[in-house]
Amino acid sequence: MALAPLALNGIPIRAMAKNLMTSSFDCSEIGDRILVMVQLHGGNDGLNTLVPVNQYGTYKTLRPLIGIEDTGPRKYINLDNTLPLQDQVGLHPDLVGIKNLYDQGMVNWVMDVSYTNNNGSHFKGTDIWLTGKDGDTIPERPDSGWWGRYLDHRFPNYPDAYPNPDMPDPLGLEFGSHIISLGFHRQMGIPTGLTISNDPDNLNALLATVGGAMPTTFPNSDYGNELKYLVEMEQSTNVFAQRLEDVYNAGANTPGVIYPEHYHTWTTYQYDNRLSPQLKTVARLLSGGCKTKIFLTRMGGFDTHEGQAIAGKPSYGSHGSLLYHLSSAIEAFMEDIKGLGLEDRVMLMTFSEFGRQVGENGTYGTDHGTSAPMLLVGKGIKPGITGTNPNLSVIQRNNFVGYQHDYRQVLATILQDWFGANYGTMDEVELYDWTNQKLDLIDSAHNDGGNIIDFVADQSCDPTTDIDPPDPNNPTEIDDDIRAKTEFKLWPNPAQHEIHISLKSDQLQPASIGIMSMDGKLVKSKEVRLYVGTFSDTIDISDLPRGVYMIEVIANRRSTVGAVRLAGHKFVVQ
Repeated sequence: MALAPLALNGIPIRAMAKNLMTSSFDCSEIGDRILVMVQLHGGNDGLNTLVPVNQYGTYKTLRPLIGIEDTGPRKYINLDNTLPLQDQVGLHPDLVGIKNLYDQGMVNWVMDVSYTNNNGSHFKGTDIWLTGKDGDTIPERPDSGWWGRYLDHRFPNYPDAYPNPDMPDPLGLEFGSHIISLGFHRQMGIPTGLTISNDPDNLNALLATVGGAMPTTFPNSDYGNELKYLVEMEQSTNVFAQRLEDVYNAGANTPGVIYPEHYHTWTTYQYDNRLSPQLKTVARLLSGGCKTKIFLTRMGGFDTHEGQAIAGKPSYGSHGSLLYHLSSAIEAFMEDIKGLGLEDRVMLMTFSEFGRQVGENGTYGTDHGTSAPMLLVGKGIKPGITGTNPNLSVIQRNNFVGYQHDYRQVLATILQDWFGANYGTMDEVELYDWTNQKLDLIDSAHNDGGNIIDFVADQSCDPTTDIDPPDPNNPTEIDDDIRAKTEFKLWPNPAQHEIHISLKSDQLQPASIGIMSMDGKLVKSKEVRLYVGTFSDTIDISDLPRGVYMIEVIANRRSTVGAVRLAGHKFVVQ
């Protein structure tokens, strides 16, 4: 049984439903914030997006046919000449809109982003980015996405009390697909996605054609669960369909803002901009009062094995047109939301399943690679470049060796420093281990005194079960009930090559052992399973520099009750 998608502005939209609804945050400055994600399907070529200026000779040697020129009318655009030479990049010449936004202080490029054991498959690679896992930890059949887990934990109890006056809209809207993204799935039960139609009577008619009156009892089977899901969603779908149509009709785009529709190459080919109508619709929905929290938009075509460039004109071709669409649509969108008075609330993020290989492939294209840059745009973004150019002189199998940033550092930063997620929520999202490795991406205050506030995981903005952040200055701060049950020993201290720990536990439970430097960065971690009695383990520290460290044990990491810090202790590496 299929449900027809809502079409606004001619675009099919999916509404994220069960457990993706809520009332507002307690902090009004944070509660109305919005994330717009742009998924670049196919694997965007980072090297022709951001040309490494300091390694241009090596770059052109590796890409003699498709490398962007450094002279002439279609040369790369110098992003920022004030940066150190090793950090300077040249934008593809069709990224004029992004350059304009960068000059306005609204862009941060996060360089060289990947994850452990990068997977070159479109399907598995996409699953990894959507689930918050890596090539070593991704399940064979993943059941949930990182923002699905976040919303499922942070905004519970739908559909019983929703929609309501505080939250009349679906929390997430997905554009440009007929399949619910894995990113919106929660861990248990059927997916949290919903398709709706702009015709309020459409779903009733559709269900009636396949079974008459809707059932009120359901068999205890997979089929019964699916049928129950369809009925529950149908009961709220009509409300959401009408509501979204109402806010769309009530809204408007900023007069004079033009969303580019086409891109003309030097040939007679013309490409349609498929991102523009999606972002234009997002802006209009927000203008009409839509309270949706997360929007997922899409662009396809980035799997540029051939035809990425045109012979003799390396900046033209399919990749150039895609980057023009991306840049011009985002520039128009940011201008639109500024005109609508929404720029304090909106942040935009791009992601792609992988980058492309370092050298071209001989058919005016590039093959599947590893790391690539991520783009963050918004008034609340701390502008600049995070990281530096990857080293083109050290490659293996035509790919970069290593990477500078794990994509989960970006996700953790967005969830905590943009949405205000506390440590308990981060644990439920399975990103707690990344809270000590966040990036400096969110501006604590707008230059004009706007309402972006300085906070990190403020509990008043996220009242769900919290976990205290690692506190190396107070290692004995342990819950009184747990303290009575726990005996924690560490030896030798000081240590040189390894440390031994023992911990008494009164129950079987999963736990993690983490070692932090005194500036709060996680330098080692290990997942373990405690058992009733005395648990012992040995940890190799021979690779740690001399200094003072903090070791902590956290149990019940996946419990619905919330994680508990069992024990902590300082130790010295000689």
